[in-house]
Amino acid sequence: MNKNYSLFIIIFFAIQSLNAQIITGTITDQNTNESLIGVNIISENGLGVATNIDGKYQLKLNEGKQKITFKYIGYDEIIKTFELAKNETLEINITLSPISEQLNTVVVSAGRFEQKIEEITVSMEVIKPSLIENKNTTDIQTAMDQIPGVNITDGQANIRGGSGWSFGAGTRVLVLVDDMPLISGDAGQVQWKLIATENINQVEVIKGASSALYGSSALNGVMNIRTAFPSQKEIDKNILPGYTKVNMHFGLIDKPKREELNWNGDKRRAFKGIEFLQAMQLGQLDLSLGGNIFYDDGFRQGEVTDRKRFNLNSTYKSKKIEGLSYGLNANFLFQTTGSAIIWDGYDRAYIPLNNEITTTAGDTYNIDPFVTYMSG
Repeated sequence: MNKNYSLFIIIFFAIQSLNAQIITGTITDQNTNESLIGVNIISENGLGVATNIDGKYQLKLNEGKQKITFKYIGYDEIIKTFELAKNETLEINITLSPISEQLNTVVVSAGRFEQKIEEITVSMEVIKPSLIENKNTTDIQTAMDQIPGVNITDGQANIRGGSGWSFGAGTRVLVLVDDMPLISGDAGQVQWKLIATENINQVEVIKGASSALYGSSALNGVMNIRTAFPSQKEIDKNILPGYTKVNMHFGLIDKPKREELNWNGDKRRAFKGIEFLQAMQLGQLDLSLGGNIFYDDGFRQGEVTDRKRFNLNSTYKSKKIEGLSYGLNANFLFQTTGSAIIWDGYDRAYIPLNNEITTTAGDTYNIDPFVTYMSG
């Protein structure tokens, strides 16, 4: 490089540095007075730096009014506004105060009253709705399989290898929806299809015998599904709290590798569905309306599932009597399922013998009116 050219570059940057407006300083912890490494110092126009190992920083800015934000994870952010004159170097030392926000999971299944999960004395798991949504499941059984020590076999829940169901006695894992048992009256089986996955606040699973609190159906444990309601926080006096949620899914079923089992030809079987939830607060009334529509062609001939499920949750808080609330929770299931008992043969395993398909159709309803009064 030409010596004259190199000298020109050095002089140019020296002049630029002389004409720069700079803020500098040190950022420390308010409680310990220790230097903080990696604090972000960001100007309004997007310029920014981070503090070094000694908590020091230096930032070049334009002349005039400046708005600077000091941000660090786990600390309250600070915003400073000041005026910078031409060629001015301003020292700004900042102390950030740490903040901690603990998000407590509250459960009610272990003792029939609200407790923090870390305070209960039984082995317990809590599933949040995000897990159910991320798994894209329309059946709560799929989400339950994610819990360690819990598995569902042939529609029956088993916790830590315990007996999930026995003839004549029914289920040994009690399944509740808002403290209401969701078990058939005849065989004592869990009505999984009635549980609205689109309207779940959290699922509380007690791993272990809870028959002293819930009866003989809870000899192997309890699964309590708690439904969601509109937020009780008032965001704006002119805007009612609430939210809308819609999920859709679609999938294709692969063709068998063995051509003799491919009874459907080139046409691909599919499954598809949509679920929705509308939660709103209308004055003293909390109202949630949800539904799930699902259709599955099935990979075996004639085994088609057509399911429609709708749910309603409502709570009305009395204006006249403080502490009194009442409402109605309801689930409605309309389902048709095809199934075959005997298949046509080894080379026609997905085709029923004599094309005989047993179609099971039935509607199931669960209606739960309630009244709650809390004094004091």
